[in-house]
Amino acid sequence: MKKRNENQNVLLSSVMPYKLRPATYCSPLIIFSIFVFLLVVPLGKLYSQGFLEDTLGVADANLLFKQQAVGGLSAHTEGWGFFFRRAKILNIYRKIFWEAEAVTMHDEHEYKTSDPNNPDASPYYFGKLNGMEAIRLGIGASQMLWRKNDLSCTQIDVVYAAGASIAILKPVYLDIITSSPTGDDLPVAEKYDPNTDTPTNIYGRASVFDGLGELSFYPGAYGRAGLNFDFSNRHQLIKAFEIGLVADAYSKVIPIMAFAKNNQVFVNLYLSFSLGKRWADQ
Repeated sequence: MKKRNENQNVLLSSVMPYKLRPATYCSPLIIFSIFVFLLVVPLGKLYSQGFLEDTLGVADANLLFKQQAVGGLSAHTEGWGFFFRRAKILNIYRKIFWEAEAVTMHDEHEYKTSDPNNPDASPYYFGKLNGMEAIRLGIGASQMLWRKNDLSCTQIDVVYAAGASIAILKPVYLDIITSSPTGDDLPVAEKYDPNTDTPTNIYGRASVFDGLGELSFYPGAYGRAGLNFDFSNRHQLIKAFEIGLVADAYSKVIPIMAFAKNNQVFVNLYLSFSLGKRWADQ
């Protein structure tokens, strides 16, 4: 009888190891559970950040973004400037925005000269009556032409905008050589007078602050159309070039030069570079 009981215990041990050896059975399960936990937690973070990018694609991932803002520098055929643009993303293909820009404007007839007898004198633009800057404030929209299917690609949008343009004119002041009571010829800052001032009595350019109290303003409007190339390799960041055509028209002729025809409409090619970011609504 005793031997029979021993045989039964051996048989039970072979068919029910979990009762007699719980540690050797449960240890792999615990280790596996810990491994899965440690794996899933960091993957969950990566999943939340990169799921839309890797699974849905670049353009679809942009559905997360509702706003964007950029700022940058611009250069055009008659000057340079800087700008800011804030946009609302309607969908992955279309945006609407408002923009503000400040640019310098030069006349094609300007030429810089200096007094050869006074090498220390500042060069100046002979015949220039006023320096001109333009402030633009407008609204616009952009439409995607070429979709960025990969972060190494470039997205191309057509951009158009229009709004108000205000020309700000500051009179040109020059250092004019005049005779002092002692008989010495001294340079004195005076507003340029094309009827009396010539290269023979002009010493050089006066301080940039001269004439700030005599600004004049000319209201007008502007319009632009261009192509925007966004080559950023991150969805939330923007790095872009833009090239296009911009036109400013004013209510009156802008008196920049004394001995040349002045313009009321200015048409320029422009090139800009901008940096910015996109984000979702809070």
